[in-house]
Amino acid sequence: MKNLRLLCIFLFISGITLAQSKKEMIVILNNRVDSLNQIVVTEHSDKQNLSIEISKLKSQIKELESTKDKITNQNNVVTQELQENQGQIVELNKQLKIKQDSLILANTELLKYKPAPPKEKIVVKQDNTGPTKTVTIGTQVWMKENLNVAVFKNGVAIPEVRDKDAWYEAGKNEQPAWCFYDNDPKNGAKYGKLYNWYAVIDTNGLCPQGWHVPSDAEWDTLVTYLGGEDVAGAKMKAKPVMKKGVEFYDVDSKYCSNCASASKEYKKICPVCKGTGLVKIPLRKKEHVYDYVASGFEGGTNESGFTGLPGGYRYDNGNYDLIGSLGYWWSSSESGAFTAWFRDLNNTNGYAYRNNYDKEFGLSVRCLRD
Repeated sequence: MKNLRLLCIFLFISGITLAQSKKEMIVILNNRVDSLNQIVVTEHSDKQNLSIEISKLKSQIKELESTKDKITNQNNVVTQELQENQGQIVELNKQLKIKQDSLILANTELLKYKPAPPKEKIVVKQDNTGPTKTVTIGTQVWMKENLNVAVFKNGVAIPEVRDKDAWYEAGKNEQPAWCFYDNDPKNGAKYGKLYNWYAVIDTNGLCPQGWHVPSDAEWDTLVTYLGGEDVAGAKMKAKPVMKKGVEFYDVDSKYCSNCASASKEYKKICPVCKGTGLVKIPLRKKEHVYDYVASGFEGGTNESGFTGLPGGYRYDNGNYDLIGSLGYWWSSSESGAFTAWFRDLNNTNGYAYRNNYDKEFGLSVRCLRD
């Protein structure tokens, strides 16, 4: 009985414990079910929200596609308008070019009837009465001839240097020197002497009393007064004096007329020319008459009275060149440590060039009144 009672008590307690465990499990399961329901509800809500967002996005995509189509259509319209406008611009440019060409032609025709601007008068006064011939050009008084003196202003002799090597040494040693072109006094009578630049700037004074070698700026004054470098040269050049010349040359053979049209075989045995094709004739002279400038420059007008002559020049090595074609005149201005400025006239054009040469060169000198 006792054992049965204990068994009953055990089963009762076990039943109570089991009942409590089931109750707790039910609570736990209910909580889990509630949690799952909550999750399901949340997911369902998120799915609905997602669907709503997707719908919105689809609507926006449709709007964008519609807008894109509108923009594309507008671009096509604008492109077409631009093409049409471009065509109109091209046509307008053509018309504008035609009008511009017409205006140019009309202006060209009008210029034919436009009176020429008054030419500035060049004031020139020549004085050939005294021992020194002069010409007044604007405000300057120039000697009309190239300098041809063998002594400095104070009477000190200027060395004449004929030898080529001696001329080179004089320049190298910065010593004054003069010469006639080709060492011929006849050239001196016509063109004056040639001087190196060390004679020009010698402290004894190259030009006579009351005169000086013009500076580069004073040459500029003359050239500018005569219209500038491009045209002053023609006005400064002496007028050309044309003369007839005769040229001789020797003729000592001619082509053989005996075999000129014969075969190659016959030409080889021609008894007249002995197969050479040429026949010797007695030596004779044949003349050729031509015109040449005996004095002055080609294209020279001497409007200024300067009367520039092509006296040539002498190189630093002592050689002579270009008499009858070029005239070079020193200035007293340096252009560098070893060079000085000069002006030149030539037969080619009407320029009055400004250039520089080594100080050892021999050039003409024209004096300007103080």
